[in-house]
Amino acid sequence: MEIKTESKTLQEISNQFNLGNLKEFSGMNGGIVNTSYKVITNKGNFVIQRLSPIFDERTMQDYQEVQSYLRTNGLYVPILLPSIYGKPFYRNSHLWRVFEYIPNDSSPEISPEVAFQAGKTLGIFHSLMKQYEFKPKFKLEGFHDTPRYLAHLSEVYNSPENKEKARRVEEEYNLINKRIKQHQIPKDLAKTIIHGDPKIGNFLFKDGKVVAILDLDTLMEASELVDLGDAFRSWCKPKNNNFDPNIFDKALEGYSTENHLEYDESQVYSAIGFITLELAARFLTDYFEESYFTWDSTKFPSSAEHNLNRTRKVIDYYQQFSREFAKRRHFG
Repeated sequence: MEIKTESKTLQEISNQFNLGNLKEFSGMNGGIVNTSYKVITNKGNFVIQRLSPIFDERTMQDYQEVQSYLRTNGLYVPILLPSIYGKPFYRNSHLWRVFEYIPNDSSPEISPEVAFQAGKTLGIFHSLMKQYEFKPKFKLEGFHDTPRYLAHLSEVYNSPENKEKARRVEEEYNLINKRIKQHQIPKDLAKTIIHGDPKIGNFLFKDGKVVAILDLDTLMEASELVDLGDAFRSWCKPKNNNFDPNIFDKALEGYSTENHLEYDESQVYSAIGFITLELAARFLTDYFEESYFTWDSTKFPSSAEHNLNRTRKVIDYYQQFSREFAKRRHFG
């Protein structure tokens, strides 16, 4: 949106949530599905979020139920604010919601200590959710359904209309399909409610400690290994897209201080490989479809090019990670 249009739209949303007169706003980085703004009004600071069409009103119902339980038990999450009609959302041509703004330091550079603190928080989250009888009303259809991702990728890759695009990514396509089989997470593992998107940007830090956990839109029933694989995949690459085993060790240590780890280190490592290649498959699918992930038009000529860049970065990371994994298994 252009700045004037953004300002007008955000004032409309502010009115719907009785936030007051808009004074300043800025886009918040980190999201590749929803669009978030920090807004300053005469009544205070808030976060306004425009949800992707993949979500619906049930997402907010789930959040409302879980936020009370987590906050009561010492795990802080932002409060979802009601609209002037008493609902936790507002819908025009998009679906909108508003959160209280929690003061925090800018996203810290990933380090072993940061990973330890985030690991602790994820461990607390898993521990609490294992004790809570909760079934999400909203389910993001197919999320972390890896066989479905791979089948869909195969469909678009082999579609005659994508023949030219497919020629460019034959190597990436074959690697994903071959290597992901080596990292399968067994289907018969115990399930609990997991976060679903535990990237470091969903942990707010203040003075080196986690003060809140964000983004409960992808709550789902699955093995904790899915969250661990996803978390450590994203946390363990602080620089140069390289996997850092020291960060892995501290993240796992932090997690284990708050939640009993039922899996050995090798299983957690393998889960990282699995989720990494799952993400590569999702990016590569959107290289063909250009319909899911947001893209940066200032850096890439098209959504396809941005998603191809994402795919190749994830695969480069996986290859470096797998070398570290092989060393750990050899010397462990």
